[in-house]
Amino acid sequence: MIIKAPLLGDGRYQAVGLSGGTKCYVSLEYFTEDDPFADYIVHEVAHTFHNCKRETLGLPSSRTKEWLLNIDFAKRETFAYACEFYSRILELSRSPAQRCAIFEQFARRRRTFGDRADRNELLGILKEAVVARSGWKRIVTRCSSRKPSPRSLGQQQADAGGITV
Repeated sequence: MIIKAPLLGDGRYQAVGLSGGTKCYVSLEYFTEDDPFADYIVHEVAHTFHNCKRETLGLPSSRTKEWLLNIDFAKRETFAYACEFYSRILELSRSPAQRCAIFEQFARRRRTFGDRADRNELLGILKEAVVARSGWKRIVTRCSSRKPSPRSLGQQQADAGGITV
């Protein structure tokens, strides 16, 4: 269904997507985007992972496992941006070396996120993800409410070597 409505936002930032619970909406503006790293659909779907309760999908839940992903509230936008950009890096690359090169290209861009996400933190998360065997896990771990174990922190630091920002 197409609804012709004005973009959401306060004038400084015009949102082209919105999500709540398990529903996502994107503006038709999404389809005119020329930024090779933008994917608003992935961005909005990423939000459903922290907006959706496990029981909604028929998964077992407990007091400590209520949400599909336990993303820290303050890192929700960072998580969505990391998913968006990492998915594009994966799509544009065919090898680990290409992932690193495309990340470097992304890191040189002067895109800012206002108060929605810290650019340096986002670059650190992406830098770690592109060199890891399981980049998605790294994104979740870095944005999670839970603290990683000392062992996994040491492994993350070892895996992130070799790429500069």
